[in-house]
Amino acid sequence: MLSFLEITDGFIKLSKQPHKEAFEQWVELPNHVKLRQLDCGVLQVLPAQPTNEALVISCGIHGNETAPIEIVSHQISQIVLGSIIPKVNVLYILGNPESMNISQRFVELNMNRLFAGAYKNYDLSEATAYEIKRAERLESLVSDFYLSFNDEQRIHLDLHTAIKPSYHKTFAIRPYDGKRITKSSKKLLLAAGIEAVLQHNKPSTTFSYYTNHVFNAESYTLELGKVKPFGENNAADFALAVQCLDALVQAKDLAQFDVSNLVEYKVVAEIIRNTDDFKFYVSENVENFTAFPQGSLIAEDIDYNYRVAFAEEAVVFPNINVPNGQRVAVMVTKVNRD
Repeated sequence: MLSFLEITDGFIKLSKQPHKEAFEQWVELPNHVKLRQLDCGVLQVLPAQPTNEALVISCGIHGNETAPIEIVSHQISQIVLGSIIPKVNVLYILGNPESMNISQRFVELNMNRLFAGAYKNYDLSEATAYEIKRAERLESLVSDFYLSFNDEQRIHLDLHTAIKPSYHKTFAIRPYDGKRITKSSKKLLLAAGIEAVLQHNKPSTTFSYYTNHVFNAESYTLELGKVKPFGENNAADFALAVQCLDALVQAKDLAQFDVSNLVEYKVVAEIIRNTDDFKFYVSENVENFTAFPQGSLIAEDIDYNYRVAFAEEAVVFPNINVPNGQRVAVMVTKVNRD
């Protein structure tokens, strides 16, 4: 296993190999840090000195979102080489190796709609089996990991890159939990280079919602930039994210920023495609966080239409190419801080 991990893209290569039971045995590094591969694309790291701090870093839930995959693989190689010495327990996850292999967002099902038990709602077939079983397996591995340590301060960062260009080049999605974002969370996001945070307004089926809802983890989906093929990402674009992840793993202080610089949004509506008659009046190439004035017609279907209700609303994740019953876009407004 270590021969794969000693090079920058070693964990990517290892994750494309069939899983071997031998990899599940602990391997101890010269600095007494231990690691083992629990499943294809899932690596657990134990620091030399025991601690209850538990950090999950996931990426590749969508296999074509390559920059986070490269970031995580590089960090693992730095751990193996001794350049980074972990001080917390870490679970690294490359979520969807099969979609990575074909350079696609997913094989059959959008895996980030399968968590919090949502995989049970899909018909199991030869086509859907991989992602359904993978989501169930990842939930089990995360549960085992978090429950191994008696710590209420759990963190989960699920790293992504967006399909669309964005007015905010980087942004975070905070799962719904009915609480306001804390100052420490804002500091974490800014340290990771995040410009804006979007607070969801209801439960969802994303990986970050699962860890927040079930384990009370400080969980975020982080959109770190735009989707590009492997090898075409500019490392400078992700420098702050890398520095933040390195600091978290080593239990070092995060870079400090003025928390007032973080732009906050809240979800006010989801646009759902119900039938084949659905119409979406937003341009195909519109940027995430493009704002529309009050009264603008955004979408209509046979049973409803949606017009902007607030003085100004912005559209996020617009994608009309989804099956009936799924989300086409999210509408958001800025949070009033007064």
